[in-house]
Formats: sequence, C-alpha cells, structure tokens
Amino acid sequence: MAPIESFLARLRSVRHSGSGWQALCPAHEDKNPSLSINARDGKILLFCHAGCSVEFICSALKIKLSDLFSEPGASQFKPRAVREAEKQIQNLRSRLTPRERVLSVTVIYSDSENLDAGIARALGLTVEQELVQVVLIEVHA
Repeated sequence: MAPIESFLARLRSVRHSGSGWQALCPAHEDKNPSLSINARDGKILLFCHAGCSVEFICSALKIKLSDLFSEPGASQFKPRAVREAEKQIQNLRSRLTPRERVLSVTVIYSDSENLDAGIARALGLTVEQELVQVVLIEVHA
C-alpha cells in the first residue's frame, strides 16, 4: 500500500477534495471533515481547519511525525518557528566582530538604545552553547 493510502486508511469519512482529501480530524471531536490532506513530493501535508497542530494529529493517530515523509532525510522536519529562529541566529552570528569571536567569553557591548539587539545577539550565541556577557555602556553626547 502506498504511504498516502496507508495514512488515509487510518482516518474516518475520507473523501476527495480538489487535488487532495478531506477527513474527520482525529485530534478533536469533528462532526464535519475539517482535516485537509495532500500528498506532494514524498510528503503528506495536513491542515486542520479547526486549528489542531500536525503534532497533535499524529499523536491522535499514534504515528510519528516522520511517518508523514517517505523521502530519506525528509523526516528532519522543523517547525517554521524553529527554522526562522535558526535563520535569525545565523544572521546574528555573521555580524559578530572579530573581537567578539576571539574571546573565550564573548562580550557584547551595547548602549541602552540598542540593548534589545545586544540581548538578541547574546541569545543567538547562547543557543550555540557559547559563554556570553552583555555589557551596557554609557554613551556620552
């Protein structure tokens, strides 16, 4: 059985809808099919119109998130928020000065007007397990 057929067999009230399917969402009490299902590029895409997360839907079906992917490596799915955070961290790291890079403890100097940016830079480094110190400096006019 193909992966999408095996997946659809786990659902109730499945019907074709456009290029995909609709079914009752297993993650909440659903009277009208609110789960949209599509198969594309070796992935099963889910969207619950009532707001259930993909993780919650998979949990209700007793499957792993990786079961929605048939291509090797595709199971390394990261939620959009994680991908965005990693992108921002990479952007922040690319802006570090050489001075910030050579210290065993990275020191980020910031004035009160740019404190948010300094803290964001520190968080990006901390996520990558670096020791970081933010120093608030006074700017004299």
